[in-house]
Amino acid sequence: MPRILYGVSPIGLGHATRSLVVARELERRGGEVRIFSGGKAVEFLRVCGARVDDIVDDAGPKLVGGEMKNAAAWYIRSWLAQRRNVPKARRLASAFAPDVVVCDEEFSGVVAAGELGVRRAFIADELELGFARGLIARAIERRVERWYGKLLASVDALIVPEEGEDVGNRRYVGPIVRARTAHCPVVRKRYGLPEGPLVLVSLSGSGAGRELASMVLEALGSLPGTRPSLAVAGNRGPRIQGEGVYDLGVVRDNQDLVACADLVVSTAGKSTIDEAASAGTPIIAVPIRNHAEQERNAAALGYSARDWSRLGELIAKKFASREEPRHYRGEVRAADIIMSLA
Repeated sequence: MPRILYGVSPIGLGHATRSLVVARELERRGGEVRIFSGGKAVEFLRVCGARVDDIVDDAGPKLVGGEMKNAAAWYIRSWLAQRRNVPKARRLASAFAPDVVVCDEEFSGVVAAGELGVRRAFIADELELGFARGLIARAIERRVERWYGKLLASVDALIVPEEGEDVGNRRYVGPIVRARTAHCPVVRKRYGLPEGPLVLVSLSGSGAGRELASMVLEALGSLPGTRPSLAVAGNRGPRIQGEGVYDLGVVRDNQDLVACADLVVSTAGKSTIDEAASAGTPIIAVPIRNHAEQERNAAALGYSARDWSRLGELIAKKFASREEPRHYRGEVRAADIIMSLA
């Protein structure tokens, strides 16, 4: 039985959701998987039934008013957190004695595994940075980019959850998404949602983008005809209230809501975008300003941060325009690669 140590980035919940899919596929194939992470990701993973070691410090970016602020400070906080995290990951790896270490954009585990001579797989869709704006921040980012590039080149397998052609150590496996757990009538009953048209605002697992939900609620008021109900998932702040609003907090199986909605509006996180495409649900992806990863995700769908100001127009255009489901199976090829290393 191969032993697999699995590190999960604690920033947001997208890393945690796709890690669950891959970890369960590895366990189905007979692997013994031990997960470690930190912050809200640990809480979420444990609710989903996973055994998780809480050892990773959370050094997420600062978000204010729908905008990412002070990338330089974020890089410095991340570096300091990394110094604290690597010894803890090294101790965990030494005790568990894995055959392979897998990390989903979690750095301390892959660094510790390199020091211990253990084979490594790194899962990432963020292969470039670009968060910095000022001169000082760009100078810091250039140093981080050099370190990050060496790290990506050094692992045994760089698993990219997107479509693409393999090159070097890069293995493109396609999107990794969670399967639906229930049909729509059951999902609506589970969350107390009425019948009829439904818009889902899916926030980051950290609650980032809360302002987006309020703006969508305002935009729905200007739509002609029957006003859709509004479900909000991922909000960690004060409840969003209004006529026809259902603030569900952090939802375990958000993919079920995505599949049942007539339209999803999100802050351009990759997991929500992929889950919408997998289900064929139309999506409006409005990135947090200056968040380079989200801006790239949104641009691939034709959106930008400027679209915050024209949500009403976009909602009217995209509502209920369902597409053919894509049914991704990226976890299968990811597990193939990881098991081959183990």
